[in-house]
Amino acid sequence: MNLLNTLVTEQNKRFTTRDGRQVHIRHLLDNDTALLVDFFHHLSDETKKLRFHANPNNLPEERIWQEAENLSHLDPDCQVALVAVIEEDGVEHAVGVARYCRNAPADTEAEAAIVIRDDYQSVGLGKHLMWELAEAGRSMGIKAFSAWVMAENRRLFRMISQTPFPLKRETSHGETHVVATIG
Repeated sequence: MNLLNTLVTEQNKRFTTRDGRQVHIRHLLDNDTALLVDFFHHLSDETKKLRFHANPNNLPEERIWQEAENLSHLDPDCQVALVAVIEEDGVEHAVGVARYCRNAPADTEAEAAIVIRDDYQSVGLGKHLMWELAEAGRSMGIKAFSAWVMAENRRLFRMISQTPFPLKRETSHGETHVVATIG
């Protein structure tokens, strides 16, 4: 069994939010494009702005589908993406996505991102996904995650400050570059 298959098996688990809702955590799959598009459409404009650093109302549907297609096809040597899903009316819906990407397989720092659907924010899911992503990263030699975060994204800063990871921050022009040492 290769490392990716091991990670898929290990990450295929349940999480209970602080308010008692069950969420299934699994790796993002190549055929999850429609799941990502649906997820994007269930985010508030504010969440889209804080995550993607842009006005979400200017994106044509074709571009949303193309980006989802790109994001759902990962290079297993450089990228990992976890998705938190629920089932509603027999259909799987994403409520959170966490991913990292490094430039080359030998790199020990990777850019990380997390986005949580608004109705699942502030219930522990983001912190749990970050922890799971860090475990996956450490198993592949990642020592640190970095991210560019809008300085106004207070929820994300509160969440990452509650993790055990040492943080470095530098703010410039309304964005904060954060580096979290994970291993």
